[in-house]
Amino acid sequence: MSKIILKILFLFFIFHMTIFNQAFCQETSNKRLPNIIIITFSGLRNSESIEDPAHQYMPNFWNTILKEGTLYNNLIEFNYEFHMPAVQAINGGFSSKLFYSRLIHPSIFQYVRKKYKLPKEKLWMVGARNNQDCYFETSEYSRDTFPVTFNLPSSQSPEFVTEIKKILTKQEAIFFDSLVGHYKKQFTGFPHWDAYGKIQFRLSKKIMQEYKPIIVHYVLNDVEVAHYDTFGKYVLALKDSDTWISEIWKMIQEDDFYKDNTYLLITPDHSRDLYYAQHFDNLEDNPSRVWLFVYGPKIKKGLIINREVHHPDIFATVAYIMGVKTHRNEGKILSDCFLNKTK
Repeated sequence: MSKIILKILFLFFIFHMTIFNQAFCQETSNKRLPNIIIITFSGLRNSESIEDPAHQYMPNFWNTILKEGTLYNNLIEFNYEFHMPAVQAINGGFSSKLFYSRLIHPSIFQYVRKKYKLPKEKLWMVGARNNQDCYFETSEYSRDTFPVTFNLPSSQSPEFVTEIKKILTKQEAIFFDSLVGHYKKQFTGFPHWDAYGKIQFRLSKKIMQEYKPIIVHYVLNDVEVAHYDTFGKYVLALKDSDTWISEIWKMIQEDDFYKDNTYLLITPDHSRDLYYAQHFDNLEDNPSRVWLFVYGPKIKKGLIINREVHHPDIFATVAYIMGVKTHRNEGKILSDCFLNKTK
């Protein structure tokens, strides 16, 4: 009788430890997933950013962040010079010569979410002007692989709006509803992009701290206020963006979820013309030149690399970091910024 009891206890112990180990391994596996934060400036010249000798418009980036990672100072923008083609090149791995085109393969969000079976709240697209910037629907990559699209004041799913309002203060909820109302009245022309950019960042940062997404692609649209043709508004919007980036940087350094496990990539989607108010005519023989900054636990510090890179290289590099196999794409892994080079 005692042997039977001991055998039962032994089997129970083995069963319990198996369940515990599975849970522990799953939790450990999830914790080991790196975090990716991509920040895209919508329309930023080098003359107001990395080539500004006084560093007056991006002091936080220049004085604090830049020395902690690798700067590629020669990113050539071969996409049609507009917002969506560059964002799609980053998310999907292919350049586009068209003003607007759909993704031809799933986005990096979809590959990661499908492989690791993550809830959509763990992958965010913020500030995209069109949902097609971040997903491509097929039978294999259907809606259960889509990320959250957080774009004030539009592109919100009713369910997500209901959820995020639960963690907003009454005043924040009023701001949120007010912006949606103004948007429906076509309030959001160029002169107002910096205004709703401020509240979008404030709300999205708060919600990020609640949901702890592992991949975020944040498009800073407010710099496009330059189209209003007031240089002062343009550079003030850039200073605001620099402040917001410093807040994200602080979160990466201090939040236990992101600390020592987060890669930060910052790039403009395109440059501006010599006058600043409009885009370049981005012809094949006259592409605009911008830059890319990469930071992370396995990234070299204080390095400046002069060779030519492109937006699809971000897609290939993020796929490498996240350990996902994707379609054939135009991008190449930015191997020379890693402490241990990869092919």
